[in-house]
Amino acid sequence: MKKMWAIYALIAGLLYLVGNTLYVAGSFKSIRPHVEGTIQRVIGNMPGTEDMDLDEDLGLLFISSSDRRKTLHGLDSDDGIYLLSPDSSDTPKRIPTTYAGDFHPHGISFLKINSTSWLFVVNHNNAGNFVEIFEYRRDTLFHIRSIAHEIMCCPNDVVAVNQDKFYVTNDHGTRAGFKRTMEDYLRLPFSYLLYYDGREFSKAYEGLRYGNGVNTSHDGSILYLTTTTGQNLLTFDRDLQTGKLKLRNKLHLKTGLDNIDVDSQGNLWIAAHPKLLAFVGHAKDPGKHSPSQVLKLIPNAATGSYLVQEVYLDDGTNLSGSSIAVHYKNDLFVGVVFDSKLLRIKLNK
Repeated sequence: MKKMWAIYALIAGLLYLVGNTLYVAGSFKSIRPHVEGTIQRVIGNMPGTEDMDLDEDLGLLFISSSDRRKTLHGLDSDDGIYLLSPDSSDTPKRIPTTYAGDFHPHGISFLKINSTSWLFVVNHNNAGNFVEIFEYRRDTLFHIRSIAHEIMCCPNDVVAVNQDKFYVTNDHGTRAGFKRTMEDYLRLPFSYLLYYDGREFSKAYEGLRYGNGVNTSHDGSILYLTTTTGQNLLTFDRDLQTGKLKLRNKLHLKTGLDNIDVDSQGNLWIAAHPKLLAFVGHAKDPGKHSPSQVLKLIPNAATGSYLVQEVYLDDGTNLSGSSIAVHYKNDLFVGVVFDSKLLRIKLNK
């Protein structure tokens, strides 16, 4: 009899685990598409517009582009960084680079110090995982340095805080295999945030469930971090001298969070995957849709809280797998992980 009860308990535990996984992944959510504005154009000349960053002064949008469907199948992919001037054009142009290696950009971060412009790029290739540092001048990306370390097994997004210092998310604690799969489906907290101080790496924060997007406030005193399977936005106070972080707030947003943009007013724009298992299906099959979502978070300096607004939601028919939303003037640009799409939305005032 005790053996039967043990079997019943095991079955009940497995059913709970499966049900909880489906619930947290958003499988039971109802998607009611809406947009707080008007869709102006879908730009389609770049595959996998996974991340973007903005030179606010010059009105230049840097776009990371990789054909992940090809690279996932071991095929060659001609990837790169594109540039869009939203005030004058709707056609992004690929930026020439002096980098001589195999280039498959992922997360990117633009930084301007005085009159010098830098672009930090997460790069995955057959030799390993790197953060590439470029200086942008004369419409060209001049490669300065490649940075790699065994602790950076699975880099996703990067934010530059100086010309040789940055934070980078390690979205998994395991490079590949069964343990990595378990990280995703059991939402195990093996992911972490790294800090590179110009000489060496250190773990700035551990215990994340798929750490993904990272960004800072304009003065660098606050760091923002999203988790995808954890579905949290973490807000940290940041020591400008040492780079050390102190957790200020953890906000559960009940959706699979991806990259973060901080606009000129200090508001956060976060792209998300409201149905995570649908995104997994979309990753495997381009014919399957994955809902897209964009949240705007308005910080309250007095309370440390946020006003959360859903600006865009689509069932995946028009845009699948949203990963980044960048706000510029009254426009919103939304990129995706896999498809050759970049959405331009004119927002309601």
